[in-house]
Amino acid sequence: MTDNQVAEANFPASLLPALNSLAARAVEYARSSNELSFASDDEIATSAIVRDGLLKIGLSLELDASFQVWSFVSANYQSGWLDGCFDVESAIGAVRDLCQHIADRTDYAGFSGLG
Repeated sequence: MTDNQVAEANFPASLLPALNSLAARAVEYARSSNELSFASDDEIATSAIVRDGLLKIGLSLELDASFQVWSFVSANYQSGWLDGCFDVESAIGAVRDLCQHIADRTDYAGFSGLG
């Protein structure tokens, strides 16, 4: 299997525009934020799992941007910091769900204007 086939198996191509939008915003927020420096050990661990999950679907982000991605996932569920990203697969699933909501314009993470 090629890298693209592995990424497609884990993340639908139809959601790539939403994923790219999410990644761009996460990088932008990470540049202007120092939130990661105040993060708990659990939040840093979650961010690392998210980073690894994103890498598995072909997206390489720094830890601070991965922290922002999980922050957007949490905001989408109207939660302060959502617990539950215990492995790479659950991280990919949560990001995929957020990207589906972004694509459908039903998210609460600030992309559709609902949040």
